[in-house]
Amino acid sequence: MCESRVVIDRGNGHELLMEDVIRVEITGDDIKLMGILGEVRHAKGRIKEIDLLKHTILIV
Repeated sequence: MCESRVVIDRGNGHELLMEDVIRVEITGDDIKLMGILGEVRHAKGRIKEIDLLKHTILIV
C-alpha cells in the first residue's frame, strides 16, 4: 500500500497529525488531508519534506 503519515514540525519536535493518508490537496496555506477510510483533516502551513521511502509527509 502507499498510504503516508503526516507529521507537523512544532519547533520542539514532531507531532503526528494523521495516518493512512492517500490524498493531499493544497490551496494556499491550507493543506487538506484525506484518509483511506474517507476521513478529512485540514492543516495550515507548508509541506517541507515528502519521504516516499518512509511514507512520511512533514508540514511546518
